[in-house]
Amino acid sequence: MLPSIQCCARGGFVNLVLGRIRWVGLVAALFPFIIPAPATAQGAVRGKVVDSEVGTPISGATVQVGKDGPTVKTDSAGVFLAQKVTAGVQELNIKVIGYEPGVFDVTIHNSVTVDGIFPLDFNGYQLPAVVVEARAEALVQRYGEFEHRRHLRLGTYLRWDELHEQAYSSIGDALRTVGGVRIRCDQARYECLAFMARTPQCQPTWYVDGIEVHSFHESTPISDVYGIEIYRGPGEVPAEFGGSNAACGVIAIWTKSKPYRITAP
Repeated sequence: MLPSIQCCARGGFVNLVLGRIRWVGLVAALFPFIIPAPATAQGAVRGKVVDSEVGTPISGATVQVGKDGPTVKTDSAGVFLAQKVTAGVQELNIKVIGYEPGVFDVTIHNSVTVDGIFPLDFNGYQLPAVVVEARAEALVQRYGEFEHRRHLRLGTYLRWDELHEQAYSSIGDALRTVGGVRIRCDQARYECLAFMARTPQCQPTWYVDGIEVHSFHESTPISDVYGIEIYRGPGEVPAEFGGSNAACGVIAIWTKSKPYRITAP
């Protein structure tokens, strides 16, 4: 007698069902021991990118949050919002043409949106000359006297855009390029003195933001300087810098006012 095909099919079906039952039972037995991985704590950072000197918002800036975090851009009001940021200390890198890149450390908390203001230093790099001059005009209230003397060209003048273009690393490096000026630095004291070739027996008078000082620090960041005026002798020195010491020359340094250097969160 031939074996029943139907019987064999049923037998195979029963074995298959039993196999599934055993597998489901095994999963059910292990289920209490399966612990889902905890969700990564995340927050958000909302900020406004501004010009450190005049406080105007900077649009179109690229904001990179950490190495693997989101990348966003600022809107017309200089505002950005980065979401799903891993909690902890994150490094924000902000870049835009015409400004020095900014790097800020921000502490992100779980399910919290952190707010901050992020100032960038203007350098004018890759911007049209008309934009650079427009900025100088906007700052004329603070630097008007410097700009006036610069146009008269009584001495030698180095403005912030020239300093950046030449990539000077310090004030000393910039002054060394001016004919007739000699710089001697005391590395132990981080202090530099200047001498004029015409009057090597005496030192010129120094002014920082209109206040007379003895010397300058070699470590002064060049990015903090708006302009430098160099007068190598009494024939060049304007009346506002005149005095008993003017015969030895005058060096005047104007630093950038950065009231918008607000600490980021």
